[in-house]
Amino acid sequence: MNPLDQFLYITIELFVVVDPFAAMIMFITFAKGETVKERRRLANDATWASFFILLFFAFAGYYILLYFGISIAALEIAGGILILLTSIEMVTEGDKPSGKKEGYEGQEKRDVGIVPLGTPLLAGPGAISLVILLMHDYSPILVVSGIVVVSVVTFLLFISSFFIYDIIKEKGARALTRVFGILVAGFAVQYILTGALLFFHVA
Repeated sequence: MNPLDQFLYITIELFVVVDPFAAMIMFITFAKGETVKERRRLANDATWASFFILLFFAFAGYYILLYFGISIAALEIAGGILILLTSIEMVTEGDKPSGKKEGYEGQEKRDVGIVPLGTPLLAGPGAISLVILLMHDYSPILVVSGIVVVSVVTFLLFISSFFIYDIIKEKGARALTRVFGILVAGFAVQYILTGALLFFHVA
């Protein structure tokens, strides 16, 4: 693939794994009744938190693996399984793991942008595993550019969420999440197969 095709592939893969539409439902739940300024602050907190978490693991993830003696083949398989589990939740529930408000009711409003919106909803185990794998397979510039684009689109979706929600409703958002879940499952299986082939080749 040429660099443009690689960039598009990275961005699309990141977008469907991060799945801002699933997080949007949770965002609306927390932002309901808030001022426009407060909603924007919440969207800012969530997207910046997820951006920096993904960026950190994109650059530090490989060295963390080296420190613990974890091979890329092992990460391909483990990451693929994590992404697959995420996809199963997306397809069956129309939501992502931890995508429910229960357990966060007593949390300060100023904190929910970081947890649970920033992580684990946007930058969850599947997305973190994915950026580490992408950094191994593609140019860092392309991966970081993909993270930036997905973060910007997520922010725009969040600040437009009430307008979008009026159009597609919760059922529409969950339907999109289910479609994304099928795509995510395909990516996950591919990573598991690649990791298995790499493992047996090295072994």
